[in-house]
Amino acid sequence: MLKISAGIIKNVGILLLLFFAISACERDIENIGVDLIDNGAFKVGDTLVEVVAYNVNVEASRVDNNEHNASTLALLGVNRNSNFGYVKADIVSQLILPPTGVDFGDNPVIDLVVLDIPYLSTKDSLQNAYDPETGEEILDDDGNKIRVPSFTIDSIYGNKEIPFQIKVNELETFLNVLNPEDPSKKMTYYSDKEFQKGAELYLGDFKPNRNDTVLYVERRYLDDDPSTVDDIDTIKSENSSPSMKFYLDKQFFKSRFLDQQDAPYFDSNENFVHYFKGLVVEAMGMDGSLMNLSAIQTRMTIYYTQDEIKNEADGEDLNGNGITGEDGVTVRSKKLMNFNVGGTRAANYTRDYSGTPVENAMMNPDINNGEKELFIQGAAGSNAMINLFTPQSLQELRDKNYLINEANLILKVDKSLQKGKVPNQLFLYKYDSNTILEDLQAYGFDVFGGSLVYDDDGEPDYYKFRLTTYITKLLNDPDKGPEPLVLKSFNPTDTPNFEEHDSIVKDYSYIPKGVILHGNLPESDANRLKLQIFYSK
Repeated sequence: MLKISAGIIKNVGILLLLFFAISACERDIENIGVDLIDNGAFKVGDTLVEVVAYNVNVEASRVDNNEHNASTLALLGVNRNSNFGYVKADIVSQLILPPTGVDFGDNPVIDLVVLDIPYLSTKDSLQNAYDPETGEEILDDDGNKIRVPSFTIDSIYGNKEIPFQIKVNELETFLNVLNPEDPSKKMTYYSDKEFQKGAELYLGDFKPNRNDTVLYVERRYLDDDPSTVDDIDTIKSENSSPSMKFYLDKQFFKSRFLDQQDAPYFDSNENFVHYFKGLVVEAMGMDGSLMNLSAIQTRMTIYYTQDEIKNEADGEDLNGNGITGEDGVTVRSKKLMNFNVGGTRAANYTRDYSGTPVENAMMNPDINNGEKELFIQGAAGSNAMINLFTPQSLQELRDKNYLINEANLILKVDKSLQKGKVPNQLFLYKYDSNTILEDLQAYGFDVFGGSLVYDDDGEPDYYKFRLTTYITKLLNDPDKGPEPLVLKSFNPTDTPNFEEHDSIVKDYSYIPKGVILHGNLPESDANRLKLQIFYSK
């Protein structure tokens, strides 16, 4: 029979009494807390802080891919916007040797040289097949319409119905990975750098075409008569997605590539990029569209025909001499060789703000009083400088001894002026140190914010940033004065590497969307830029 001592019973009783006493005290504390707040000992309120914001011109954006986390996107095209002016973007890039090296074989003849640049696109349905050059429907052998995937071109800005010109030149400026003046550092290229151009390889009119999904390669050198088409290769991507195709100068690549295939230029990729430094794809025109494109999927392909020695099977006449089953006959064979865009890549942006609202906003900013409108645009466009406090207003807020519950910076879209696509997200960071804000570091974008919010009609309405941690630390550090913040269009390269605790903001910018925001003036404008603080005291 189990026996329980009187001492144990006594200790258990004491513990139970302590437990109920603590529980009662907790209830008393909770009630006291509620009573104190209800009685007004802790005051809760909100206040609007008047800020000053003005426009700044971005002279140039970084455009190289020498950083390990640089973007794989490029920007190409021209566009004129009534608010943001004119911008054109060119692609500058090296090509890399094929992994298997270069061997064009015996007696090679070029059929076609094509620079293929894929669009960013989304498959949405099926449609009839059309010839990309003639625009006519393509029929099968029975005369039936051919159904092919239909695509929508993504990341295109401006008027895609306005044609402009594309010119492709040989690049004569060598693109470095390392800085020649300090090889311990990576080389940086900015969008205002000019590059030397060599031979012109292509010039023609261009307009984005979502149906440009197929390449036809005419093979004329399979027999002794180049005036006739012996065969036609139909080339398309695995998912049949569209791409722009530029037919480059065949004679140039015959003399520089085929005729030099035994030279040391093709012994290594290092030799190759010093011999053939790359391509410049230039957009030319007064208006049209800008496109973000996938650089890593771009390639130049040489389609050619060469001599090959083959043995004929029984009954087979490969060389057409009327004799079958011969060994060691010479036949013409179809070949291709891909040179992918790779190595170092750069770009050049050209801007002209003449006669637009943004011109005066950037050339004559009111840094003391702020502005009525803020113009934010990527691709070496325009940013806004935001001063949340003056030394006096910061000290006044410190003297109030507020406990900051939440602090938000709200930026309203100026719907009366805004035209075209707006950025899906804006980005805010510290100007002096070029670092991210504490709220982003601590909580990520879901809390920090910056994403576009739409109104009930589906129209762009406002952007909001949560600055609670940043404002709290600023108020609690009496040795720290006010510092300017920079508002810019967000790029994926702005995302910090949280695992490496990387807080430095990179100066890449390649998405050309722009938005006009209400500034901090006039004070009578209910939509003006404001810092809203919720506090307890």
